[in-house]
Amino acid sequence: MNPFNIERAFQDKAKRGWETLYVLIDAHGTLIKPGHDKVEFYPNAVEIMKWFNNRNDFKVILWTSSHQEEVTEIQRAAAKEGFFFDYINSNPAEQNSTRANFDKKFYFNILLEDKAGFVGETDWALVKQELTRIGEW
Repeated sequence: MNPFNIERAFQDKAKRGWETLYVLIDAHGTLIKPGHDKVEFYPNAVEIMKWFNNRNDFKVILWTSSHQEEVTEIQRAAAKEGFFFDYINSNPAEQNSTRANFDKKFYFNILLEDKAGFVGETDWALVKQELTRIGEW
């Protein structure tokens, strides 16, 4: 089992000599509890987000359909907790090439998204467990 493609992402990074892994994190239902009146992070989310930020080989992308005012509020709440997002709804670091076109689908390695099965209440602990299991935590 390879929860959230974490182990494979690290294997591909080593095999292909990549410098960076990109983690795409949805806002509502994944990072923060649903509701648009306040920002409340799920248990263990802040700890994992700080871990991503403390790694030189990770870039964190906030993936959200929220309006800009709410995105700003999520960014403020994250900063207050001690973490940040490298990009919002984009990945300008990976450009089009002869093998890939990122005009409509930008590049990422790991997807944390409730619509893809991530359960905010419980799965942040599984992310840490998986990182520990593969020797990265």
